[in-house]
Amino acid sequence: MASGGSRVDAQETFQILMEMSQLLNTGLDETTLALCVRLCENGANPEALAKVIIELQRVKREETGQTNGVSGS
Repeated sequence: MASGGSRVDAQETFQILMEMSQLLNTGLDETTLALCVRLCENGANPEALAKVIIELQRVKREETGQTNGVSGS
């Protein structure tokens, strides 16, 4: 039965992480956040992962024409 309790604990922990992510306005959805957590659990450097995500978000903003909430320069 410990595994059932562990699953509930993991779900609660993930929900807390998701709430923190939203409060910090990271722009990560549940799937992306879950992938990040999994990568970190498997040894990925969290700081390097954060830099990659920031860069990908920057590129996406550029491609969609968004720059710091101001459209058109």
